[in-house]
Amino acid sequence: MKEDINRSQDTDTLREWRESAPYWEKHRDVIRTMFGPLTQALIEEAGIGAGQSVLDVAGGAGEPSLTIARVVGLAGFVMCTDAVAEMVEAAERAAQRLGIKNMRFQQATDDSLPFDSDSFDTVISRLGVMFFPDALAALREMLRVLKPGGTI
Repeated sequence: MKEDINRSQDTDTLREWRESAPYWEKHRDVIRTMFGPLTQALIEEAGIGAGQSVLDVAGGAGEPSLTIARVVGLAGFVMCTDAVAEMVEAAERAAQRLGIKNMRFQQATDDSLPFDSDSFDTVISRLGVMFFPDALAALREMLRVLKPGGTI
């Protein structure tokens, strides 16, 4: 019974995110500005720099991935993931519009990341963790895809 309730809540949450995706895209500049200090702190605390490979779990409509892509430069890359296809599509459109070439995009749930183990120098999730249905499973996955000595 508890699993059915959790599954129902997950489905409702994903539906709500799908419905809100156009608004995240429409108000991208306001959202980027509003969360800019948090994004900058995340970059600094994680030690993100040129040439790194960064995984953004639950990256939504593209931030902070878009900002981080500029930091890592063309020698690095950012993989932007989200459970909601509409968010991933919005992120991809933003990168195209901004001419960002060092980003990749993948629809993926936080607890089942479709990447090899030890794939990324840094794994981040700016605001997504609070929405993960099973935060412990998500953190295990994030640690699995993190290279030894990497930063999460």
